[in-house]
Order: sequence, then structure tokens, then C-alpha cells
Amino acid sequence: MEYVIDVESVEAVAREHSDNKHIIRRDNLKMGLVSVRPHEHLPVHTHDHEEQLYYVLEGEGKIHMGDQEFALSPGKAVLIPPGIAHGVSNPNAVPLRYIDLFINWKR
Repeated sequence: MEYVIDVESVEAVAREHSDNKHIIRRDNLKMGLVSVRPHEHLPVHTHDHEEQLYYVLEGEGKIHMGDQEFALSPGKAVLIPPGIAHGVSNPNAVPLRYIDLFINWKR
């Protein structure tokens, strides 16, 4: 197991709407760096057993949680409880980058 990780050297995995770096992948803990491409959005979805936390590093956008919408900008953190429907949109011309942390309480 690595104790110090050079995130810049982690290869990004291209997804349909974003580029993701998987920094830590363990059974009960996942940490990644998500970069939502300009003018894209991550579809609304849920995680049944995982609590999720975002910490915004760069760019601006919105997160849709249930029937609410919240602005995202650098320095903002978002806690997403298990089972809450959520999706992210980036209506801007620059990427929206955030740390994405998952904790699985069921394991």
C-alpha cells in the first residue's frame, strides 16, 4: 500500500461526461479527483450504502440533490447521505474539479 500518492502521476480514466483519477480504492473507502468537462453534467444517481463527500477545487457548477439545487465553487464541500439522488452540472467553459470521497458503512 502506498502512503504518499503523487496525484499528478495518476492516470485519468475517461468517463462519458468527466475524467476521473482514482487515488485510493479500498473496500470501505474511495477517494478520487473528478473533472467534469465544460458544458457537461453527471446524471442523477444514488449510492445505497455509501456516504459521499465532495470538496470543490476549481471551476463552478451546480449539484442537484433530491428536489434541491446548490451552487458549487472552490472551497465548498457537499455531504451526500446514502440513498439521496444527486447529479452535477457544469454549464461553464472550464472544467469543474473536485475531490470525491466515498465511505461505505455496510462493510
